[in-house]
Amino acid sequence: MTFFKKIQQLNLFYKKLIVFSLIFIISLPLVFLIGKNFQKRSEEFKKEEFLETLNIQEVKEKKNTLEGELKNELENELEKLEEMEELFSTSTTSAE
Repeated sequence: MTFFKKIQQLNLFYKKLIVFSLIFIISLPLVFLIGKNFQKRSEEFKKEEFLETLNIQEVKEKKNTLEGELKNELENELEKLEEMEELFSTSTTSAE
């Protein structure tokens, strides 16, 4: 108990120094364990299997089909807008 009373009576600078030292001492082994775990997982990672699961060719094909569908939709919308523009321009000129 006297140990904690001594700490309470210390200057604010020394109190902060003790707290940050404890945090550093506790975090050092945790950082080491995280690093070891990351190293272990990176060694176990199988790049070829991961790339096979991605199936990049299939993704490219889907992208191309989506681009085609979107292009068709945009062309249809542009045609509708042009028709509306023609309709609007003819209706305003005939009223004059």
